[in-house]
Amino acid sequence: MSKDSGIVNIHGKEYQTVAYRVGKFREIHGFDLLLTTEIIARDEDYVVMKATITNLEGKVVATGHSEERRNSSQINRTSALENAETSDIGRALAALGLGGTEFATADEVANAISQQKKDHSARAACVEAGNELDPNQKKMVELTRDKVIEALNADRDFDAYGLCESLTDDMIAEKLYLWSLLDSKQRRRLKNQADKAKQPKAA
Repeated sequence: MSKDSGIVNIHGKEYQTVAYRVGKFREIHGFDLLLTTEIIARDEDYVVMKATITNLEGKVVATGHSEERRNSSQINRTSALENAETSDIGRALAALGLGGTEFATADEVANAISQQKKDHSARAACVEAGNELDPNQKKMVELTRDKVIEALNADRDFDAYGLCESLTDDMIAEKLYLWSLLDSKQRRRLKNQADKAKQPKAA
């Protein structure tokens, strides 16, 4: 079915959009149940939201949480709060039983697939960059990779980041190849260090 119907088929499974779930919620419960949202945490990096469904006596009957990182997608750079609110509403409604067989909403699944495609494309570019290097260059990058991982395993994340930065700005292919040799957790830790390095130092 199309997204206009509120039900989307993704990889053989049917997911309901949040708008569809809200419509069903009002159709079934009218205003006997109240749906509210609140910001749990919010800064320049991420937003955490919570949706709560209560009865008229104030008893909580379902909740849903969501987190959106502002740098995870182009739309999140301007609308992370809105996306987080949509997701937490969808998850609260799923907890109430308005989610079909799938807890995630169509919106969340579509966003996740889009991010996976973006990550795959970025990884492919890194691997291709490695193919441009000669054997000596690749060996140098692989030795740097070993030292980076050794530093990370010793919880010396700043040193690991420094090793990555030892590859100068004109060594773009080498940097991309190094990135392709690290797993997602290692890359995340290095990125956290890079973000810290960009922050202005206190006077």
